[in-house]
Amino acid sequence: MSNRFDIDVVVAHLADWPDLNPFAAVLAGDERDRAGRFKVSEARDVFTLAHGLLRFELSERTGVAPNDVHFDVRSSGKPDVRPGPHGTPDWRFNISHTGPHIVIAFALGVDVGIDIERLDRKVAPLEIARRYFTPAELKQLEALPEAARERAFLAGWTRKEAIVKARGATMAESLATLTVSLNPSAALPEYEDLPTAPARPPCRLAAFELRDHDLFGAVALQSDRTPELRFRVPSRPGVRLASFRP
Repeated sequence: MSNRFDIDVVVAHLADWPDLNPFAAVLAGDERDRAGRFKVSEARDVFTLAHGLLRFELSERTGVAPNDVHFDVRSSGKPDVRPGPHGTPDWRFNISHTGPHIVIAFALGVDVGIDIERLDRKVAPLEIARRYFTPAELKQLEALPEAARERAFLAGWTRKEAIVKARGATMAESLATLTVSLNPSAALPEYEDLPTAPARPPCRLAAFELRDHDLFGAVALQSDRTPELRFRVPSRPGVRLASFRP
């Protein structure tokens, strides 16, 4: 058996989708209610696109109509596709978005987490790291030139979020007991749970950069196998273009 595990990453940008009606049409009632509660139109449209696209993608993978895809929610809040009466392929998924940018990761039978951040996001790396990062991570940041800290911080933040989401844990529970590599160039970053952390399932990380949109990202797989990322851009509901490399 290969030590690699394929993960599909679907990438969408709101500006490429002037007509969101096909996505809104497949949302469940509670999803439409959630979309309607957003006060900012961009946030509402991103939610509609992300959750509608999720349904179309799951439909392709399971053979279930987009409107008929149902979810069960774990106690952690992580959703799963509800199995059909005759069985349904066990596709696990996770969504991340920042501004108008959306990514969805899909893994068959294994929990997955994904996170993206915009590289033009202005942050105070050391200030935030002192509150939420481990001493080892703070030391990594402090050792860098000031000009390199924002990039390293965003690399670390996406990796920590991806692991937490793959595990279905909460950020408050995990941030200060999870140390990740902050090296922005690392394609398969290392991480370590502190000895004080509760027992947690192992994960493997893969980092990426979408240069055309100034995005940093990371995917975590709840497995000891290495994530192999395959990026796709949707063209219209139910149809995907060929893979691309970031």
